[in-house]
Amino acid sequence: MIDVESGKYNPFLAYSCVQGQISNCLLGCSVVLSDHNAGDGGFCVVRGSHKANFAAPQEMIDGGDAYREFLVQPETKAGDVILFSESTVHGALPWTADHQRRLALYRFAPPTMAYGRSYSPTWPAAMTDGMTPAQLAVTQPPFSVRLDREQLVVSADGDMSIAVESRNARKKAFDKDVHGTDYF
Repeated sequence: MIDVESGKYNPFLAYSCVQGQISNCLLGCSVVLSDHNAGDGGFCVVRGSHKANFAAPQEMIDGGDAYREFLVQPETKAGDVILFSESTVHGALPWTADHQRRLALYRFAPPTMAYGRSYSPTWPAAMTDGMTPAQLAVTQPPFSVRLDREQLVVSADGDMSIAVESRNARKKAFDKDVHGTDYF
């Protein structure tokens, strides 16, 4: 919820729970491709830090020995998946195993924000050829849901469909009349 270095609220990585409803602006998903046994190193986390309301000591942020007891390196096997809020203090301990560390890291965010330095507004056709409508919907660049763009909807029983959430017609007409564009 906060930037652990400055102690300031960070809306881009915010995790919150209000009246039993959990919201998370950025979800990390690490698909483990090689075993990570106890003491091997790799992914580590400070449990519960996604709920932090105070800045962390710099030595903790830097992985100093004085705070090593708070760092947890989960034991995982190839095929395991670790889901974590990006607002959780996390990182990687030095890799000590004899085999290479392998994982696939994915990040999921609301449709109105991008996270990452390699953001590209469009995908090359070769990357999207053969994708299903659901796959295409989740690979769109960031946008406001009021822009009449396709969104993936997952029902309580896990069924997926594509829907378009349209802005109020009166508001769209106002934008067109006043600004001369479909959206303002």
